[in-house]
Amino acid sequence: MGVGLSQRIALVRLPGMRTLNSTDAAGPPRPVEQVWTTFLSALEALPADARLLLLLHDVAGKPIEALMPLFGLSAADCCQRLDAAHACLRAHARRLGVPPTCP
Repeated sequence: MGVGLSQRIALVRLPGMRTLNSTDAAGPPRPVEQVWTTFLSALEALPADARLLLLLHDVAGKPIEALMPLFGLSAADCCQRLDAAHACLRAHARRLGVPPTCP
């Protein structure tokens, strides 16, 4: 028996992570869940290269110098894209639930 689409999606979620359309008899989403979904929405709004740059630098801790050859960019261009990605994340944080336009 095959796994349905909704089951496949559920397999890639973190334990206890709720979806945007899940219903809960206890009431509206908790603030931590709203922050998490806003963060994911902000990441999705970024262009793929900016998202990868942000994740490799900010999450994985890779220095700009190590990322320059991967992206084929100068240090200044890497920093500029990283600054734009940070600005997008901040814009999402200020407007919870209303996604702004990101570069």
